Amino acid sequence: MKLLSSVFLVSALAAQQVLAELTFTVKATRNGKPVPASEIKLEPFQPSRNARTAQNSRVPPPSGNGKEKRTNPSSYSSNWCGSVNHATALNPIKKIHAYFQHPTCTKRTGVTTYPQAAAFWAGIDGDTYTSALLQSGTVCKIDNSTGIVRNEAWWQWYPSAAYTITSLPVAIDDWFEVTVEATTTTSGVITLENITQNLVYTITITGGTTLGRVDADWVVERPTVGGSPAGFAHFTDVWFQDAYATRTSGSLGILGANQYQILNSCSSAEYDDSNEVSWVP
Repeated sequence: MKLLSSVFLVSALAAQQVLAELTFTVKATRNGKPVPASEIKLEPFQPSRNARTAQNSRVPPPSGNGKEKRTNPSSYSSNWCGSVNHATALNPIKKIHAYFQHPTCTKRTGVTTYPQAAAFWAGIDGDTYTSALLQSGTVCKIDNSTGIVRNEAWWQWYPSAAYTITSLPVAIDDWFEVTVEATTTTSGVITLENITQNLVYTITITGGTTLGRVDADWVVERPTVGGSPAGFAHFTDVWFQDAYATRTSGSLGILGANQYQILNSCSSAEYDDSNEVSWVP
């Protein structure tokens, strides 16, 4: 594993978009210098991400891979794989953070559904609180059987549209830092940095669907296309490092978090209180 320690500056000119549900402003820096607003590009994203789809059966902790250090409660999901921890409405989540490295994605053997995709993100809500979800990360997409992969950065305040940050490049093995902050229940700030390429994007959002601020998520997701699950792309190991959430009082790691598994497609385990791994069997 690679541990990261850096200090980042965020300042830039603004590119503003006004939507029916949301108003958001995007700022960016490259090598510490402001990126001109004319160079900041976003577009609606397909496939879209959703709140977790529940499956009620419980599963034992993953075993036999030599990586897990703790035994957490574990459940199946049809679309989420990763760690989800919980706060209370009396002491809600303010911010969630993680480092991760964008993996190598390929066509999944035996799967003929296209597009295939896998999204890697941190976010607030969407598990026990399903009305809203504030999230950001990267995604890989394989549109057809040619196997050509597109790697992209994105953000979303679900149930509003997801947006690809087309001007933020994503390459295999690039390191990312993601911070998602709910400044109120209907406003927030997302900071997504490609550390490898020294690019920082900051999205300031108002008018979002009300958050509960009770779920802290570090997730690999099988996204949805046109209302149906996409084929789940195969990907190399994904480690969420320095994974923590802050609350009104105190902090929250992944210690004791529920580990969601996608049957025959993705396994997840806690390495320690701030490091979690998802991988393909």
